[in-house]
Amino acid sequence: MFSEEAKRLSREILAENSEIDFRIRTGTEMYRKGFGHFLLTDAAGKELPGATVRLKQKTHEYKFGCNAFMIDSFPEKEQNERYEEVFASLFNLAVVPFYWSDLEPEPGKVRFARESSFCYRRPAPDRVLEFCEKHGITPKGHPLCWHLFWPEWIPNNTVDNMRFLRKRIEQIAARYKDRIPIWDVVNEAQSRHPACRTDIPVFPDDYVERVFRMAERFLPDCRKLYNDDNTWWNWQGDYSPSYRLIRRLQERGCSVDGIGVQYHMFENMLGDRCCGVNRPLTPRCILKCLDQYRKLDIPVNFSEVSIISRRDLGDGDTFQELVAEKLYRLWFSHPATEAIIWWNLVDGTGAYAPLGSEQGENALRAGLVNYDFTPKAAFLALERLIRKEWHTECVLEYRAGGDNRFHGFYGQYEAEIETESGKVTLPVSLSKFSENEFRIAVK
Repeated sequence: MFSEEAKRLSREILAENSEIDFRIRTGTEMYRKGFGHFLLTDAAGKELPGATVRLKQKTHEYKFGCNAFMIDSFPEKEQNERYEEVFASLFNLAVVPFYWSDLEPEPGKVRFARESSFCYRRPAPDRVLEFCEKHGITPKGHPLCWHLFWPEWIPNNTVDNMRFLRKRIEQIAARYKDRIPIWDVVNEAQSRHPACRTDIPVFPDDYVERVFRMAERFLPDCRKLYNDDNTWWNWQGDYSPSYRLIRRLQERGCSVDGIGVQYHMFENMLGDRCCGVNRPLTPRCILKCLDQYRKLDIPVNFSEVSIISRRDLGDGDTFQELVAEKLYRLWFSHPATEAIIWWNLVDGTGAYAPLGSEQGENALRAGLVNYDFTPKAAFLALERLIRKEWHTECVLEYRAGGDNRFHGFYGQYEAEIETESGKVTLPVSLSKFSENEFRIAVK
């Protein structure tokens, strides 16, 4: 079924390991579920003698997301409609593109509005927000500052780069601070390598801190994240590079509300390392890293996920299904995480490759659905997890003076309360961040 390459890549992730399986089972129960307590009264405040409470989970508190870069980017209307339908059927978070050179190709001509000129994989933010608001999806802006996709029209010196960046963040905040609650403030700072690269903007040595200060000023009520790429799995205890970067920002008083870590199965993470064991593909290493980042007391987002189903893997779709399911279970069960974001929903829509082809990045076949939108095995596996296994529907037989608690996954619920007087339906939020005491007067 699998080629030798697929066996090599999956030998650690898919290996039987009772310790890892135990952590997944217990972590899911302990960190992704909670108890809600009902107290039902009549209009006068007297406790009801009895009732039947039917609870049905509607959404997850945990964020399962994807980039929304292909909104209105297919050639046919039917394809664009199908993209939105499939996206909204699985995800509750969408990444909105703010890549600077594509958002502002000429100074002052910013592509915010819905009717802005077309740019492949870069739909206008207003259009993506329209989609998010229609489907109740949380938007996340990405990124405010990255050394790539930097406009060529900015003079490449430290003063001008930081001056224009400040203006950009102020302009974005004025338009979106009340509509986009989460932002990747700085992207991939540790891959900039200014000593050996000449094609990047010139920044001051402490630019990450400075950019966070800008974001704190202009986006004070939004959640501000640092997004890392291929250094997060370099575990060195308290001296791990990504850990030290965030710790320094915290010690300097910066408001860092989370860390994003990428899991693209590109060539840089597929070779044999560390005595023949590939570290980012090893569950024990992943858990070790997450345990380390938990010490920062901020949540971890698996912010960009690409699991390949390449042709040379043999049954690539099954490889992708099994690896994706195992990783989602592993990540979801760890208390440090709060979100998992797949990077390209549809095969044939990768960066730097012709649309619908299997050339370039598209050869990875890292989408969850085929180009014709038929679901791949990985999509169905994640759908089973998110919509069925990690989903709560239950009935509570309420009795005065009783325990009157239900146990379920954190999220929004629809509660139907039936008494002798009839039925009433209302929303209930079960959250890991609240006491979950529901005192309800039933008329």
